[in-house]
Amino acid sequence: MHSIIQFALLPFLFAYAQSTPTPHSLPAKVHARTSSPGYGTLTTTTNGSIIHAVINNPPINLWDYKLAADISSFVDTLATNVNTTTNPKVVIFSSANHDFFIAHYEIHTLDAASPVLPPGNGTLIGEQLLRTRTNLASLPVIFIAEINGRTSGAGNEFAVQCDVRYAGPATSLSHLEVGFGLPPGAGGIQFLVKLIGRARALEYILSGRAVDAVTAAAIGWVNKAFGSAEELRQQTDALAERIAAFPEQGLAAIKARVNVQKPSDADLQGDNDLFTQLASTKVTQEAGALFLKVSENESAGSFELNLPDDLTEIVPPDV
Repeated sequence: MHSIIQFALLPFLFAYAQSTPTPHSLPAKVHARTSSPGYGTLTTTTNGSIIHAVINNPPINLWDYKLAADISSFVDTLATNVNTTTNPKVVIFSSANHDFFIAHYEIHTLDAASPVLPPGNGTLIGEQLLRTRTNLASLPVIFIAEINGRTSGAGNEFAVQCDVRYAGPATSLSHLEVGFGLPPGAGGIQFLVKLIGRARALEYILSGRAVDAVTAAAIGWVNKAFGSAEELRQQTDALAERIAAFPEQGLAAIKARVNVQKPSDADLQGDNDLFTQLASTKVTQEAGALFLKVSENESAGSFELNLPDDLTEIVPPDV
């Protein structure tokens, strides 16, 4: 009798199961919107008050005219929409390239003999980098760098001016400007000194040596290091969701007050002025030409993959 009742109830149980949504079929509270404007090197996905911005500028995610334009356009839009309901609370920058987060500055911008070709504009690339730097630090949006690859020079300057840096196992952070006879010119010096102290900043910037994720976390270059790309992604998303759960006015107020400790505009400008002054010297021009030669015009070959270990290869022999 008991088995007969169970059998009779099966059609009703089946119908109920079909009409009851599973956790995966529950309607989402927010529908993600994805866009990739400009040159297509930055794809943004908006999900509620969080934007995921994925960098993809093959072959090495070079900070060239395409990436500079796309990132600056995206951040400029955030600046235009500041204090409106259209702006996110949190932006996560990550890379679609497993080897590179942002490789470095476009070296053709330094080489007078082989300048950036149209539609690129070397001066504009630099201006966009500086404007992006200012906006990252000052906007009432929390910027998180999800790093899992090589990033040097301008790439590291971009990363250290995000509000939080999480790093995966493929992370390699460095400054290569010393190989060109230059100082970092877009905030790398001032922000790195604030993060890891004067002595360590001098050690890494003067030597051009790289730091891995675990070491970077230990000295304060990044907030945390994770053992896998998946854990990095999960923990970055978890942090973003936690931050976005709180009132926007509190997030903006906290960032504004913490910014009292950021480098001064005068010091940042001083670095850029010195970079610009030295960029036209014989040493820098020769190093730039050597770099383009040994890197096979900034391709994803052995030289770029071994940076900064092979940085001494670009130093002119008579210096």
